[in-house]
Amino acid sequence: MRIPVNGEFPMVARPTRPKVKPNPSCPECGSSAVVPVVHGVPTAPQARKIAQGQAIAADREEWEGMSKWYCNACGCDWSRHSRRFKKPGGVNATRGN
Repeated sequence: MRIPVNGEFPMVARPTRPKVKPNPSCPECGSSAVVPVVHGVPTAPQARKIAQGQAIAADREEWEGMSKWYCNACGCDWSRHSRRFKKPGGVNATRGN
């Protein structure tokens, strides 16, 4: 085995953690009390997050416009393409874009 001389050290790639995106703010009330919606049978890690309040189990099966996020403050749930308002006449429900 050869001993490195004058700073000759092999480049060693350090493992990197995947960047985790923060949960979005609620489009209805602006709250940051937003958690992901888990559809179907949760995995063990998802079940732990649900038990800890860091996620919520879907209360219904939906195929089109599956909700991805749920706001604990106002009850709004939404995905990229759809949004449901839990409070009639919600802040953004009547406001034009």
